[in-house]
Amino acid sequence: ADGSRNVSWETGNTVGVLSRKEKEQGVPMADALKSPKAPVWILHGGDHFTVAWSQSMPPSEAGAKFMLHFWNGLPPGGPLLAELSMTAVKGAITGGPQAAPKFYKPEPGEIDEVVQADPEDKKSFPGQYRKWRYEVMLAWDRPDLQGEPRPASVAPEPKYDQEDARYQRTGPWRCRSCYDRRFQTMDFSLVPADSPDACPKCAKPRKECGWSLWVPFADLPAKRQATVMEQFAKKIEPILWTKWPEAEIDAGGKPLPD
Repeated sequence: ADGSRNVSWETGNTVGVLSRKEKEQGVPMADALKSPKAPVWILHGGDHFTVAWSQSMPPSEAGAKFMLHFWNGLPPGGPLLAELSMTAVKGAITGGPQAAPKFYKPEPGEIDEVVQADPEDKKSFPGQYRKWRYEVMLAWDRPDLQGEPRPASVAPEPKYDQEDARYQRTGPWRCRSCYDRRFQTMDFSLVPADSPDACPKCAKPRKECGWSLWVPFADLPAKRQATVMEQFAKKIEPILWTKWPEAEIDAGGKPLPD
């Protein structure tokens, strides 16, 4: 989406609507539907509708905590009535244009790509992606990569030390140089543990070719956190995030409705 507002519903509405289409297709929901007169929202999940409501209008400031009630009357997910404890990490969207994300050429040391979530963490903390570690590749100087340099007015992305001890792992490792060419070579294998100092596939020393790091969710930059949240979220989360960006949602220790 271009960050523009949707003002097709100019007057206030008693009941609101939040839609997954806003995340998936960049179609902005009308401000009046996001901020209705009553704290009731119809949730459009793509294939059917559910509803969420609060006893009073939730506060809009960052860090606010409140309760939503959720009802799904259709199988296979329902009939289901659930209470959702919400923490509005970044507050609520109350109207006005939202800045559209823009691609800037990554600088060396920034995270260039999230490869995967730690499989063992996924087993230990099913569905709790904020507790997982993520395999990441750092950017390096690439003259062939096109992209606008980040202007001085835009806050820089965090940079990481390739040899930061907190993010290292022993055993087999992933060569950054070979990973970059994986779709050309169709070789997705790791470098074996018995070759800790060089990659036999590209014949480069490890310090030259680079390797992946394992970074906890809390240490990822905000935009990478948002990326993995959208990738692993339950269906209801991106819908509610269109009103309360990146909100933490808890169903009393039970799985979130999906």
